[in-house]
Amino acid sequence: MEQKWHWMIIVLLIGLSIAMAIAGAWAMRNSPVLLFDGEAVTLREGIEITHIDDVEVRPTDLWKLPTFTNPRREQEWWQAQERFSELLHSKDHVILEFRDRLQTTWQIVADIGKMGYGEVVSRLGLVYIVCLIYIISAVTALRRHATLAGFLCALFLASTALYMISVAPVLHRPLFLDPQWLNLMIKVFFVSSTGQISLVHFAMVFPRRKRFLQEHKWIVAGFYGYAALISVLYLYGMISLATTLPFLFIWIVIMLAGVAHSMIEERDEFMRKQMRMTFFALLLVSAFFTISIVFPWPLESSLINNMALFSLILPFSLILSLDNQRLYLDRIAVEVNARKEKERIHRELHDTVLNDLASISIVAEGARRFLGSDSDMVGQRLQKIKDYTADSSRQLRNFLWVIDDRQNTWGDVIDSLRRLGNDLLSSRNIVFEIETHGEHKEIQPPSPAAKHAVYQIFREALINVSKHAQATQVLATVTFGNACVVIVISDNGRGFETDQVRDRSYGLKNIRQRITEIGGELVIRSTPGQGTQLIVQLPT
Repeated sequence: MEQKWHWMIIVLLIGLSIAMAIAGAWAMRNSPVLLFDGEAVTLREGIEITHIDDVEVRPTDLWKLPTFTNPRREQEWWQAQERFSELLHSKDHVILEFRDRLQTTWQIVADIGKMGYGEVVSRLGLVYIVCLIYIISAVTALRRHATLAGFLCALFLASTALYMISVAPVLHRPLFLDPQWLNLMIKVFFVSSTGQISLVHFAMVFPRRKRFLQEHKWIVAGFYGYAALISVLYLYGMISLATTLPFLFIWIVIMLAGVAHSMIEERDEFMRKQMRMTFFALLLVSAFFTISIVFPWPLESSLINNMALFSLILPFSLILSLDNQRLYLDRIAVEVNARKEKERIHRELHDTVLNDLASISIVAEGARRFLGSDSDMVGQRLQKIKDYTADSSRQLRNFLWVIDDRQNTWGDVIDSLRRLGNDLLSSRNIVFEIETHGEHKEIQPPSPAAKHAVYQIFREALINVSKHAQATQVLATVTFGNACVVIVISDNGRGFETDQVRDRSYGLKNIRQRITEIGGELVIRSTPGQGTQLIVQLPT
């Protein structure tokens, strides 16, 4: 369910990004543009526009973004945009007055037109391509990593894509954008930028969750509560765009401190290298974002393109860190499983072959004592030696079969179970049959642990039948499904009360333990006088 919500949030952000990309391109295409000799009029370094017709233009009126710390001054900026919009929509041409650093003034007549599609694409295309990479990276991160860190990485990438898509038309407009579209773009830009606080959260959980987050869960709620609060305050005009700058620096420091702390505390050298790569990527991009916000946006807004290209460090470095972490953890898991398998093999050999060999030694010593005195007793001892040797050989052959990669299909398992059933039951005049259902060739081959467990479960079940069931027939069926293998062992013996035998049967306890170790399930159905069914379900 949590993963479903994660996907819903990312899909929502992607949908908003697509909608804002279309809206931004449409707004640039349909907003009025001042043209002189067929070229869009833009501000040049050292030259300012002082009047448009009779309307006075203050230097701050043509700022790309209203980066004021005072909400009143930001409101004045918006009022200026409204005046310019009304003027440009009411005329076909206007007189522009310019002034340079030497206080020289001059005028030109500028036509009022619209931006061509090619010009819109040339201004927005690069940023939109970068944002597409961010979106693809977000989907990739969430698809590959079904973890909190993976979701936070995807959330940051998707919100950053929306952030850049929304601000691109604002910064790339020649001079003006219709106020209603400009207002929408800036508000979406502001709200989506608060979503980047997820990167702070990411720094607190990668490569593993900080201990203080487990003890103080309200801290995470504080992160997102702050983001929601300033979004609401800005949307209602209670704070200005630049009011949050001091807090931005605080969040950057917290984020970098979190990554640095993880890098210092991490004892594994491989993970420290991953953290180091992540730290420097975050440091570089944070510095670039900070510089772009602290210093005024240039007149020709190439910085948004540079920022977009430079910020591509993040999606690749974050996803690479997550991928490397997962591969590393997978390798550790393989090593742990291999160690467990070695321990299991050691235990199996100790409990079977070594015990049988010890018994052979004891029986042989006893037989030696009876040489020349009791030939019958010697014969009995030698027969026990033969039986123990045969059993040890069978156990060793089973072990070799388990670890043999050349016999690693379910077909090989079925053949082995068929031989086992005939060996154990034919000497007791019990008819044994085994049937298969489904296509085992399409099923994932069993692991050595699963092969051994199936063999031992089957062996234990048939030994129980031969000793206690008084059966004349045993039928085993193996059914291959999409996600599991079901083994049913049925006999026509005397049956038993399952509640009475459940905790007393050593054989059933062994079967339950082996099934639990490989994540399977066991069901036993039996009624006195009507035989027994043992049903084993194993995951594939």
